[in-house]
Amino acid sequence: MVFSNGQLLKLEQKPLNVSVIGVVRSTHDQAQEVRSMPDFETRFKVRKSFALMTDDEKKRIHEAAIEILEHTGVRVHSETARIALQHAGAHVDDRTLDVKMPGDLIDSLISKVPSKITLAGRTKEHDLPVDGTHLYFTTDGCGVAVWDYSTNTRRRSLLDDVRRTAIISDWLPYVSIYEPMVVAHDVPEDEHVVRGMKTAMENTSKHILTESTTNVEEAQVQVQMASEIVGGVEELRKRYYMSAMVCTISPLVLDESATEAAMVWAENHVPIHITSMAAAGLSGPATLAGDLVVCHAETLALACAAEAHSPGAPVLYGSVLSSIDPMTGSYVSGSPESLLLCAGSVEMGKYCGFPISTGGFGAGAKFPGSQASIENAMSSCTCGLVGGEVVNGLGVVDFSALLSYEQLMIDHEIAGMTVRTYQGIDVSDESLAVDVIKNVGIGGSFLAQRHTLKHLGELYRSLLWKDYIPGPNQTISDVMDLAKKKYQWILDNHMPEPLESGLKSELDRLVHEHSIG
Repeated sequence: MVFSNGQLLKLEQKPLNVSVIGVVRSTHDQAQEVRSMPDFETRFKVRKSFALMTDDEKKRIHEAAIEILEHTGVRVHSETARIALQHAGAHVDDRTLDVKMPGDLIDSLISKVPSKITLAGRTKEHDLPVDGTHLYFTTDGCGVAVWDYSTNTRRRSLLDDVRRTAIISDWLPYVSIYEPMVVAHDVPEDEHVVRGMKTAMENTSKHILTESTTNVEEAQVQVQMASEIVGGVEELRKRYYMSAMVCTISPLVLDESATEAAMVWAENHVPIHITSMAAAGLSGPATLAGDLVVCHAETLALACAAEAHSPGAPVLYGSVLSSIDPMTGSYVSGSPESLLLCAGSVEMGKYCGFPISTGGFGAGAKFPGSQASIENAMSSCTCGLVGGEVVNGLGVVDFSALLSYEQLMIDHEIAGMTVRTYQGIDVSDESLAVDVIKNVGIGGSFLAQRHTLKHLGELYRSLLWKDYIPGPNQTISDVMDLAKKKYQWILDNHMPEPLESGLKSELDRLVHEHSIG
């Protein structure tokens, strides 16, 4: 029996399916909050996107980038990439290291990029089809400090922060991909990347994204580690358990270390998130269209190098574009212009038929809280609106330099709400509910209907907000307090699926050999 509008109602007298009852659970049963959700891949399924630019506008940006690559070119400091591009038909100036590519060569090379890929988890339940019909969210990497909410101060980031954030991300249902979130200052500098990846692999079953690989050796050992997880190098070429972010240097430079590492990723078919970071007015033109031209040219250049080196290598069109403060010249993220640049890069990636990866979080706010949350909510919604697929940056502020555990929880809530928004409205015989409406009739209530009980579980349920009004003598909990309690609960209660002991020993061996090598 339930009360609604002052009336005593009775549930329809029909046998209840256990799976239906499962959606009506205590708000304190936190494990059930995740178990009652759709399976992992279905959870991120979204509907149609909307266009920011016309087809003609996208064509003009594409043609402008081709003109730049044909007549100005890019400076390629990687010998491996230069040789591959030269063999493919590009013109290489051995003195300046500048590479120019005719338009037909660019078209030929980028046509080899797979338009659809699957980013695999350690367990297959966490596999993520990147096929234009999903919206995924990743944590961010390269943080150099951690926000201490209790003291409102910063501290050095440690390897244990990678472990803790991996565990939290493993549990959070709308974190699709885990990227080691900070630099571990308590390990030697030349071991930062490899030890961070090992710790990530041990503490989450989700897909792993690596960032800040600084040389070929680091790339090679990460390939070996991922190969151990999936069962060999050839299996890794088919099952993309790991992907890698590779940044270009704006304007129009492919640096040596990152690009040489990219060639290792390409030959092992580790998907490459090609990430231009052209800042409008600084490392790109002040106009948004001009900044998109620089981004597009750099992205196509590295994609061409990857395909020339290893045809069919998976790449994603990634970008973290921004504007600058017109008064100071400093980097700005979260501005309306940054949102438009993010959306524009998504559309240019789709124009070329690439899978999409973009920065959508990583607020410019100097500390976690309301400004960061507003910036990230706007960015998240913008990425979803135009059809972004992999959206990077949960949990960091101050331009991705500062990890906040509390902001990670808030950003996760933003991600979940964004996904639900772009899942849209289902219109079917079942959802139209004509028979149910007839049965309830004029002035009735739908609360006691089995149809209501069946579909309540489809409604978005916050894992963070609390729907209550405190009494006169009760303390109002700030969202940061709620976030802190939630992540502490996860760390106290969640145990990620462990690696087999043999695999763990093999990863230890690879890391040890790298550290002495």
